[in-house]
Amino acid sequence: MWKFLEPIERQGKWILAVLFLFLLVTSVSRSQQKSDFLDYYHASERWSSGDNLYRFDVAFELQSKIKTAEDLFKPENLPLLMSLQNETATYIYPPLFSFLLIPITFLSENNAALLFEILSWISLLAIFYLLFQNKELNSQNQKIAYLLLIVTFVLNFRFIESHIQNNQVGIILILLVLVAILVKNDILGGFLLALAVSIKITPLVFLFVFLYDKKYIRIIWFFVGLFLWNALPLLYQWDYTIQMSKEWISQILGNALNNPLLRSWKNNQSLSSTLAKYFVSGADFINQPTYGLPFINLTLGTLKSIQLVFVLVFGFPLLLLWKKPNERWSIISLLFLISALFSGISWIHSFIICLVPVYFILNKVISEEKNRKQIYVLFFILSLPLLTHRTFVGQKIESLLSMYSILFYSTSLLYFYIVRFALHENKNRN
Repeated sequence: MWKFLEPIERQGKWILAVLFLFLLVTSVSRSQQKSDFLDYYHASERWSSGDNLYRFDVAFELQSKIKTAEDLFKPENLPLLMSLQNETATYIYPPLFSFLLIPITFLSENNAALLFEILSWISLLAIFYLLFQNKELNSQNQKIAYLLLIVTFVLNFRFIESHIQNNQVGIILILLVLVAILVKNDILGGFLLALAVSIKITPLVFLFVFLYDKKYIRIIWFFVGLFLWNALPLLYQWDYTIQMSKEWISQILGNALNNPLLRSWKNNQSLSSTLAKYFVSGADFINQPTYGLPFINLTLGTLKSIQLVFVLVFGFPLLLLWKKPNERWSIISLLFLISALFSGISWIHSFIICLVPVYFILNKVISEEKNRKQIYVLFFILSLPLLTHRTFVGQKIESLLSMYSILFYSTSLLYFYIVRFALHENKNRN
């Protein structure tokens, strides 16, 4: 079946080398552009100046003054808008991440951005290496190992490209999670997952993997690591760390848990954002009128109830797989997908977490070599993010699909495809 692909497989390592070299050149060239990295950089600078890491005071003032699109163009609001463009209320991570990046602020903005891009590139290389070398994940009879890596790279290229453009932390987090799961040492595994959670809270879901593996000692070390990592800034500036931690808990974490309107803009593809765009007037007051949204107006209480239903629908399969043997990588893949679907803010680059699930399910399905229809359905699902890019559908259609959260649906399809495959495989195994 795969004979016509043999030439690509034979040259696979060189094709991968070219792809990664292209990625490195792209990373270096884009490091000089404005990106999300500046949010991290300027937040780290505030440790020495004593300014508020999150600067929500300006954001709240802007929110109170701008109620319609016309308010954006009033001269008195211009200073607030300019402030918002300059890293006001855009750093949303816990204080520890900005603290760890303090050494990078001794470099210029451009040089620091370049260093961070290169670090992300090395992390991506390490992720592919870990996936390729993992014997538990890969089939022993796999004849197209390099081709799978190439296809995984191509199918996730939209997310990789967006990640480079925004110079984000996502790739580093994926690497931390993977090593925490794969490493044999319980202390190191617990500390690495604790570091990932201390940078961004969404990796917390991977504690479920430790539970599945019955590595209770590793869970204990996770909580020890969580305490020690977050105690580091206290040694540097006690009062400031306490103040900023309270700010993050109340303004970021509190809003994420209680308010689905948090940055519910066109490119936010999370569940909470999708519901807000569909059912709350003003969630994205610039784009909603253009696309005929909201369909109807619902209360925040109703939205939270709908979210709870989604949590149950997506969570039940995990509980089913938890009771079954040999489903470790199915669970890991599903948790990666959940971390983006149920995060309050999931931009396009956030879906780079699909790297691991895509590689996993490709490996599994192609190793079976039983059902071509199954493979075609999978490739359709995996191709949706690429096929809905402006390169293929144009800017207007891409914007329309983004407003209706196409990535939420494509990722959900992948989620339940993996669930169906895992349950079917387990049934046949038994």
